Amino acid sequence: MKIINLNLYEFRCFNNHELEFADHFNLLIGDNGSGKTAVLDGLAIAVGAFLLGIPNIRPNEKRHLSNEDIRYRYSIMGQTVTRENSEYQAMVRAKGIISGKTIKWARYKDVRTNRQDAKQIIETVKKLAKESTNPSILLPVIAYYGTGRLWKQLKATEKKILAPSSRFDGYQDCLNPASDQKRLFNWFKTQELAALQKKETRHVLEAVRNAIVEMIPGAKRAWWDVDWDEILIETEVQGKTQPMPFHLLSDGYRNMIGMVADIAYRMATLNPQLEADVIKQTEGIVLIDEIDLHLHPKWQREVVGRLLSTFPKVQFVASSHSPFIIQSLYGRDDCLLWDLEKACPINIESESIEDIAEDQQHVDMPQKSKRYLDMMAAAEAYYRRLHQVNDESDQELLQLRSRLDELSIPFSDDPAFAAQLKFERDSVLAAKNK
Repeated sequence: MKIINLNLYEFRCFNNHELEFADHFNLLIGDNGSGKTAVLDGLAIAVGAFLLGIPNIRPNEKRHLSNEDIRYRYSIMGQTVTRENSEYQAMVRAKGIISGKTIKWARYKDVRTNRQDAKQIIETVKKLAKESTNPSILLPVIAYYGTGRLWKQLKATEKKILAPSSRFDGYQDCLNPASDQKRLFNWFKTQELAALQKKETRHVLEAVRNAIVEMIPGAKRAWWDVDWDEILIETEVQGKTQPMPFHLLSDGYRNMIGMVADIAYRMATLNPQLEADVIKQTEGIVLIDEIDLHLHPKWQREVVGRLLSTFPKVQFVASSHSPFIIQSLYGRDDCLLWDLEKACPINIESESIEDIAEDQQHVDMPQKSKRYLDMMAAAEAYYRRLHQVNDESDQELLQLRSRLDELSIPFSDDPAFAAQLKFERDSVLAAKNK
């Protein structure tokens, strides 16, 4: 499953916005309020049409449009701000590839209209669902990870052993931006104990285990520990390799491990017949809001490459504010950078962090620190004031000296800067007193 393009009409902050997507990795950038999360939610609603054809998926998991998705217009009437609905109906339109077929569909707020305009995709998916016992039928993974994925968890239950279930369980809560670690833990625990009891290698478990290790820098292995009743990761901590229970890992590690393991476990649930190849052979679409969340800059530069290597057939659409994430796309033909403020894809023409911050993220002079810029502003004001006074009394000179000293106080710990200001002041004032 791939999304080729998406059109958001009267949706959230968009009047009429159309995006094109690359097959592998797409990064959305833009200032706060430019609509990054709105695009991801719009994609979730578009992809939710796929779930309309899947049996036993709860209605609220199919991501219909709601009142909150309608674009509003604000105006001032006297001293009152009014909010009115758009005169046009909010709509999400998409074109994608499912089971080798190019399909167009649309979704509106009205559920009946959803069904009518998504008829082709629904019928295509229903045919897939009817053949779910056929090993040659591969189901695409679908997942959405929101900004609250680390702390916003779906209601937890005790960690228990799972009974045999449908392949379609891989779609449960897949478009809920909250995390569902309990289902992942239950699956991991069941597979680990089954492998021990039957004294056999569980190929799908090994595939998921390998995905975690391949994705996480410094990780050596991952397993379900009976004593801890939790996933343990053997990794480097302060230069030493040691096992760490999941809940004691840093936010960055827990965030990434939870997301990667969830994608991998869903793949294993949807296509268990692929066994050891399930991670490399399952396609689909994964949405990630703020992919750099809690990640150290060093890891930010690696995360895109690791995702594409770990899940080579998945189409990712992510958002980020990080210049390190943008930098990691430099020279990659399989990635697309979409600027929501310019409403078009853009090229990364330099791998310099400073150039990326200035050209793509509109940060003025990023190669200079804020302190340096403040110092230069103070120096400019300092010199301007010095040269403005032509015929001053003694009192004016005292006031001038006081003002210049005040400007230089924040940078008094920089001897060179302070000396430069003092030299200029003394030279100008000496000349004025002659």
